[in-house]
Amino acid sequence: MKVVNLKQAILQAWKERWSDYQWAINIKKNFPKGATWDYPNLAEALMEQAMIGLSPNPLILSYLKYAVSSQMVSYSSVLTAISKSSGPHRTTRGPK
Repeated sequence: MKVVNLKQAILQAWKERWSDYQWAINIKKNFPKGATWDYPNLAEALMEQAMIGLSPNPLILSYLKYAVSSQMVSYSSVLTAISKSSGPHRTTRGPK
């Protein structure tokens, strides 16, 4: 099954608890690189998905770490994604 959306691919990998290596193979197979050596919007999509919930998601952050170490994304794209992130977001309403 080919995943059509980057966020869907991240979510599928998280749900199925893929290793960072399995995740990277799927991304490389289904999504083209951009004009530079970065995968477009990958760092931003990972940061956005990692910050859903009460605390950062360690599995998705491991995907981000792997993406940096395997040069799928640049340090600058990760720093840009971090600067756009406003921290963890609650997905459910809690007590006030």
